[in-house]
Amino acid sequence: MKRLYYVTGTLDSVQNISRDLDVTGIDEGRMHVLGKDSGPVIRAQLHATTIWEDTEIMHAGFLGALFGALGGFIIGSALVAMEPWGQQLALSVVVFSTLFCMCFGAWLGGIYGISSRNHHLQPYWKDVEDGNYLVMVDADTEVQARRVERMMEQRHREAREVGHEDGFSPFN
Repeated sequence: MKRLYYVTGTLDSVQNISRDLDVTGIDEGRMHVLGKDSGPVIRAQLHATTIWEDTEIMHAGFLGALFGALGGFIIGSALVAMEPWGQQLALSVVVFSTLFCMCFGAWLGGIYGISSRNHHLQPYWKDVEDGNYLVMVDADTEVQARRVERMMEQRHREAREVGHEDGFSPFN
Protein backbone atom coordinates (compact mmCIF):
# COMPACT_ATOMS: atom_id res chain seq x y z
CA MET A 1 0.00 0.00 0.00
CA LYS A 2 1.17 3.52 -0.77
CA ARG A 3 0.11 6.54 1.27
CA LEU A 4 0.06 9.98 -0.36
CA TYR A 5 0.14 13.15 1.76
CA TYR A 6 -1.34 16.51 0.71
CA VAL A 7 -1.75 19.76 2.63
CA THR A 8 -4.53 22.21 1.88
CA GLY A 9 -5.73 25.33 3.65
CA THR A 10 -9.51 25.03 3.65
CA LEU A 11 -12.16 22.51 4.54
CA ASP A 12 -13.96 23.28 1.26
CA SER A 13 -10.86 22.11 -0.59
CA VAL A 14 -10.84 18.89 1.46
CA GLN A 15 -14.51 18.28 0.64
CA ASN A 16 -13.86 18.81 -3.07
CA ILE A 17 -10.89 16.43 -2.93
CA SER A 18 -13.11 13.83 -1.25
CA ARG A 19 -15.76 14.14 -3.97
CA ASP A 20 -13.19 13.94 -6.75
CA LEU A 21 -11.53 10.90 -5.18
CA ASP A 22 -14.92 9.21 -5.07
CA VAL A 23 -15.43 9.95 -8.78
CA THR A 24 -11.92 8.61 -9.46
CA GLY A 25 -12.87 5.31 -7.78
CA ILE A 26 -11.17 5.81 -4.41
CA ASP A 27 -13.75 5.29 -1.67
CA GLU A 28 -13.96 7.60 1.33
CA GLY A 29 -12.44 5.00 3.65
CA ARG A 30 -9.12 5.45 1.82
CA MET A 31 -8.91 9.16 2.68
CA HIS A 32 -8.10 10.40 6.16
CA VAL A 33 -8.03 14.05 7.19
CA LEU A 34 -6.01 15.49 10.05
CA GLY A 35 -6.85 19.00 11.20
CA LYS A 36 -5.96 21.07 14.23
CA ASP A 37 -9.49 20.39 15.47
CA SER A 38 -11.30 17.28 14.26
CA GLY A 39 -14.76 18.72 15.01
CA PRO A 40 -15.19 20.63 11.72
CA VAL A 41 -13.83 17.65 9.79
CA ILE A 42 -16.39 15.32 11.38
CA ARG A 43 -19.24 17.83 10.91
CA ALA A 44 -18.31 18.03 7.22
CA GLN A 45 -18.85 14.24 7.14
CA LEU A 46 -15.24 13.57 6.20
CA HIS A 47 -13.16 10.71 7.50
CA ALA A 48 -11.17 12.35 10.32
CA THR A 49 -8.14 10.56 11.68
CA THR A 50 -8.63 8.49 14.80
CA ILE A 51 -6.47 8.06 17.87
CA TRP A 52 -5.04 4.95 16.19
CA GLU A 53 -3.76 7.11 13.31
CA ASP A 54 -2.78 10.27 15.25
CA THR A 55 -0.67 8.58 17.90
CA GLU A 56 1.96 5.89 18.27
CA ILE A 57 -0.43 3.56 20.14
CA MET A 58 -0.22 0.78 17.50
CA HIS A 59 3.51 1.00 16.95
CA ALA A 60 4.48 1.35 20.62
CA GLY A 61 1.93 -1.25 21.74
CA PHE A 62 3.26 -3.74 19.20
CA LEU A 63 6.87 -3.13 20.27
CA GLY A 64 5.87 -3.34 23.94
CA ALA A 65 4.18 -6.69 23.33
CA LEU A 66 7.18 -7.97 21.39
CA PHE A 67 9.76 -6.99 24.01
CA GLY A 68 7.42 -8.07 26.81
CA ALA A 69 7.04 -11.54 25.28
CA LEU A 70 10.79 -11.83 24.88
CA GLY A 71 11.38 -10.73 28.47
CA GLY A 72 8.65 -13.04 29.75
CA PHE A 73 10.14 -15.98 27.89
CA ILE A 74 13.57 -15.28 29.38
CA ILE A 75 12.14 -14.88 32.91
CA GLY A 76 10.03 -18.05 32.60
CA SER A 77 12.94 -20.05 31.21
CA ALA A 78 15.19 -18.82 34.01
CA LEU A 79 12.62 -19.80 36.64
CA VAL A 80 12.26 -23.29 35.17
CA ALA A 81 16.04 -23.73 34.93
CA MET A 82 16.86 -22.40 38.43
CA GLU A 83 14.25 -24.34 40.42
CA PRO A 84 13.86 -21.43 42.89
CA TRP A 85 11.68 -23.33 45.42
CA GLY A 86 13.65 -26.55 45.33
CA GLN A 87 11.39 -28.34 42.91
CA GLN A 88 11.07 -28.49 39.13
CA LEU A 89 8.57 -26.01 37.70
CA ALA A 90 6.39 -27.01 34.75
CA LEU A 91 6.93 -25.58 31.29
CA SER A 92 3.57 -23.86 31.69
CA VAL A 93 5.46 -21.29 33.80
CA VAL A 94 7.29 -20.23 30.63
CA VAL A 95 4.00 -19.92 28.73
CA PHE A 96 2.30 -18.00 31.55
CA SER A 97 5.20 -15.59 32.09
CA THR A 98 5.52 -15.01 28.33
CA LEU A 99 1.81 -14.21 27.97
CA PHE A 100 1.70 -12.07 31.12
CA CYS A 101 4.76 -10.02 30.16
CA MET A 102 3.53 -9.69 26.58
CA CYS A 103 0.22 -8.22 27.77
CA PHE A 104 1.99 -6.00 30.30
CA GLY A 105 4.41 -4.79 27.62
CA ALA A 106 1.56 -4.05 25.21
CA TRP A 107 -0.20 -2.08 27.96
CA LEU A 108 2.92 -0.07 28.80
CA GLY A 109 3.66 0.49 25.13
CA GLY A 110 0.09 1.65 24.57
CA ILE A 111 0.34 4.14 27.43
CA TYR A 112 3.54 5.53 25.98
CA GLY A 113 2.15 5.45 22.44
CA ILE A 114 -1.08 7.27 23.21
CA SER A 115 0.94 10.21 24.53
CA SER A 116 3.22 10.35 21.46
CA ARG A 117 2.46 11.73 18.03
CA ASN A 118 2.59 9.34 15.11
CA HIS A 119 6.12 9.31 13.70
CA HIS A 120 4.74 8.94 10.16
CA LEU A 121 3.04 12.33 10.54
CA GLN A 122 5.93 14.14 12.23
CA PRO A 123 6.98 16.15 9.13
CA TYR A 124 3.43 17.51 8.73
CA TRP A 125 2.47 18.57 12.27
CA LYS A 126 3.69 22.15 11.75
CA ASP A 127 1.30 22.61 8.82
CA VAL A 128 -1.58 21.15 10.85
CA GLU A 129 -0.79 23.36 13.85
CA ASP A 130 -0.82 26.38 11.50
CA GLY A 131 -4.47 25.59 10.68
CA ASN A 132 -4.04 23.59 7.48
CA TYR A 133 -5.49 20.17 6.77
CA LEU A 134 -3.40 17.09 6.05
CA VAL A 135 -5.13 14.80 3.57
CA MET A 136 -3.83 11.22 3.50
CA VAL A 137 -4.88 8.97 0.64
CA ASP A 138 -4.17 5.23 0.69
CA ALA A 139 -3.66 3.56 -2.68
CA ASP A 140 -3.51 -0.22 -2.99
CA THR A 141 -1.62 -0.31 -6.28
CA GLU A 142 0.82 1.87 -8.18
CA VAL A 143 -1.84 2.39 -10.87
CA GLN A 144 -4.29 3.67 -8.27
CA ALA A 145 -1.61 5.98 -6.81
CA ARG A 146 -0.89 7.45 -10.25
CA ARG A 147 -4.63 8.05 -10.78
CA VAL A 148 -4.80 9.96 -7.49
CA GLU A 149 -1.67 11.99 -8.30
CA ARG A 150 -2.99 12.85 -11.77
CA MET A 151 -6.38 13.90 -10.39
CA MET A 152 -4.75 16.06 -7.69
CA GLU A 153 -2.45 17.75 -10.23
CA GLN A 154 -5.31 18.50 -12.62
CA ARG A 155 -8.11 19.51 -10.26
CA HIS A 156 -6.55 20.58 -6.96
CA ARG A 157 -3.61 22.87 -7.45
CA GLU A 158 -4.44 24.52 -4.11
CA ALA A 159 -3.35 21.31 -2.35
CA ARG A 160 0.36 20.68 -2.33
CA GLU A 161 1.83 17.21 -2.24
CA VAL A 162 4.10 17.04 0.80
CA GLY A 163 5.14 13.41 0.71
CA HIS A 164 4.36 9.76 0.20
CA GLU A 165 5.21 6.43 1.79
CA ASP A 166 5.65 3.17 -0.06
CA GLY A 167 4.57 0.07 1.84
CA PHE A 168 2.84 2.04 4.61
CA SER A 169 2.11 0.08 7.79
CA PRO A 170 1.19 1.38 11.25
CA PHE A 171 3.51 -1.23 12.79
CA ASN A 172 6.73 0.29 11.47
